[in-house]
Amino acid sequence: MHNNPVRAYRPDIDGLRSVAVISVVLFHAGLGSFSGGFVGVDIFFVISGYLITGHIYGDILKSEFKFTRFYARRARRILPALFFVLVVSFLFGFFLLSPGEFRKFSQSAVAAMFGFSNVYYWLSSNYFSPASDQLPMLMTWSLGVEEQFYMVFPWIILFLNRYFKRAILPAIATLVVLSFIFSVAALKINPAFTFYLLPTRAWELGIGGILAVMETKSLRLDRGGSAVVNAIALIGAALIVVPICVYTESTPFPGASALLPVLGSALLIATPGSIVAFALGSRPFVFVGLVSYSWYLWHWPLLSFASVASVWPLQQSMALLIVAISFVLAVLTYYLVEKPFRRPGVSDGRTLWRYATALAVFALPFALTALLAGIPQRFGPQVVKIEEIAGDREACLVSYGATSPATGGDCQVSGKAEPAIALIGDSHAAALAPGLRAVAQERGYQLYVFTKTSCPPLTDATRYMPNHPRHDAECSTYNAKVMDLLRENDAIKKVILAGYWSAPMREADAGSRYVRPGANGAEQAENQNGPTLESALASQVAQLRALDKDVVLLQDVPLFNFNPVRAVLQRAIPFRSTFGGWLDGDRDLTPYDAPMKAVANFKDPVRDIVTRVAEKSPPGVVLVDPFNALCPQARCSFSTVDGAPLFIDNQHLSTVGSEVAARAVLPADDEKMRTTSFSDKQSQLTGKTIDTPVR
Repeated sequence: MHNNPVRAYRPDIDGLRSVAVISVVLFHAGLGSFSGGFVGVDIFFVISGYLITGHIYGDILKSEFKFTRFYARRARRILPALFFVLVVSFLFGFFLLSPGEFRKFSQSAVAAMFGFSNVYYWLSSNYFSPASDQLPMLMTWSLGVEEQFYMVFPWIILFLNRYFKRAILPAIATLVVLSFIFSVAALKINPAFTFYLLPTRAWELGIGGILAVMETKSLRLDRGGSAVVNAIALIGAALIVVPICVYTESTPFPGASALLPVLGSALLIATPGSIVAFALGSRPFVFVGLVSYSWYLWHWPLLSFASVASVWPLQQSMALLIVAISFVLAVLTYYLVEKPFRRPGVSDGRTLWRYATALAVFALPFALTALLAGIPQRFGPQVVKIEEIAGDREACLVSYGATSPATGGDCQVSGKAEPAIALIGDSHAAALAPGLRAVAQERGYQLYVFTKTSCPPLTDATRYMPNHPRHDAECSTYNAKVMDLLRENDAIKKVILAGYWSAPMREADAGSRYVRPGANGAEQAENQNGPTLESALASQVAQLRALDKDVVLLQDVPLFNFNPVRAVLQRAIPFRSTFGGWLDGDRDLTPYDAPMKAVANFKDPVRDIVTRVAEKSPPGVVLVDPFNALCPQARCSFSTVDGAPLFIDNQHLSTVGSEVAARAVLPADDEKMRTTSFSDKQSQLTGKTIDTPVR
């Protein structure tokens, strides 16, 4: 008979679960001292790999392993609490979420039930994806990783035990090392893939698996004296605590950074007789560990629903209150749902059949909701109108990875029809394009749109972004191609430069920088952002004037401290208005505008940089400030009187807002905005004489 120490209950592992869940929950609640609390998920992975591999390998050694028993046990452990949280969330979302939000929520819930929510969120991630706090089921991504791992890993263990029985430990270790190397390499290429998907996370569960196999073979780290065991455990605890307190959201992760909490967890699991294990095995830690799964499931939907309902970022005191409520719900769920359903009751085969049936039944309302576009009939037509406006995206905006401008008919005019204007810039420029297109067409101009996500319209500088490692080079290549197009096209008489100029400054903590093409952004000092922008912008203007192009230099649009679309939706959805109003309190918002104190970039030093560049530029350069059109009388508009949003989030204009701003960029009565060919062309189209003098 083979000994399997993993089978024995270890209270210290439940205590370690409590460390994992507390770090995750308090990180999500916004506590600064838990800035790296997201590593709690990695602790969970190691624990899971250790326990589940122990069961699999122990049963294999005794020739007792059965897939039906294994998956029935997983179903009883995972599905009841998940179903319960999903159903309650569905009912809450029915009254709170807009049709688009409810549709995406339902899609993610179906993905969670079938164990591929990590894949769903990876495929859904893009520049305009909702913020993570707007995704109520986001916490289920880690469940997807685990379930996919356990669809594959038992087969690997069976294969290795049959053909490489004596080398099973080095074989698993090899797979772990390969997964880790892949994680480190992939992080530099595709951080979203690395974060969400199994191939780059499998090594974390595999580390736990190695521990389980080692223990089964009586290879243990706690064979030495108590001083050695305690030292190992204390090192393990430090490897966990330091990342929890020191890591931030800008830390490249997982990759090599995940090694600390993973190894720390492994060392604690490997030293059950240490003083750290004794502390973790105390009743408070064990109790939190027992309810950790339910608490993990509950805390995020509640925080997310509160964030969706609130116009402003959730206050920390409110977040902590919600976390406390979620803990109470977790305790109730543990005793009323988890424990009763963990008892087998019937055979494993029948258990799987029942859960498969339950899965189909529970998934049905979510699937129907997704197919019915989020059931828009729940609310009036105004909500649908708001979402249509907020969901409209500019087709000429190319995303990360692209190095050439879009070529569609709305982006580049066929031939070289005169007169023409070119709009170049990032997503803030792209948001202005629909309005400019409408105004240009109205006045007889052709419009070229050259826009790329997070790419400022500069040839002497680019934007370095750690979460998109290749973006700086892609942006440089893109802008060089745009300049070639401008150089070759004499019909383009005027170029509009627009962008989120302050982005690297505002995202400096995440490592974003303005850098010279080819420079190492990781080595660029934060205080060089301003000087780099100023010199590169001045150079860009000079290059365009050398091509005999007039230049319209745009200040950025208002950047709100709140989400204007959520403000408009809050008024239109009754339950959201009540719940969100309670969360927000009085913040001096009217239904249509906000005070200047709610605008983050009102007194932004970057605005002074743009102004200086314009003032020092040669003739033929005009500075236009959208604030003049959008922020009259010391308040900034975010909605029309009839409730149409002027923004799609806190910084991008909607199609409605873009037309308001566009009329400031191309005013009909501003002679500085005209060239001779513009005036001649408009006269021909309207049949009227234009008396405005040419430049």
